[in-house]
Amino acid sequence: MLILMFKNILIATDGSEHSEKAAIAAIELSKLTKGKVTAIYVEDRDKHGIEATERIRDLASKAGIPFEAKIIKGNPANEILKFAEDAKMDIIVIGSIGVTGLKKFMMGSVAEKVVLHSGVPVLTIH
Repeated sequence: MLILMFKNILIATDGSEHSEKAAIAAIELSKLTKGKVTAIYVEDRDKHGIEATERIRDLASKAGIPFEAKIIKGNPANEILKFAEDAKMDIIVIGSIGVTGLKKFMMGSVAEKVVLHSGVPVLTIH
């Protein structure tokens, strides 16, 4: 079954509402696969990484899911892609619209770049 392949699940977060929805979906996926979630927050302008990853840590803890957080500096899309490849993630779960909340677009620029350039499956959550 394909879903059982997703043991290492990367949650890309920016602290937005869509990121939290993505985290919930990733945690549910990890329950099905008995996998581990890693939340990544890439600092480019602001410094809300600890707060954003702690919310996901709380959700994972309540679900009994192994959790790890990474806060990295750099270009969000590039760093998410690089981390996913280097850490051999099986899937990336990301909110379709980021913290900027530009709802007139179907997908945020970070999510779009991750979807277009990822070497692993990407699940976008709206």
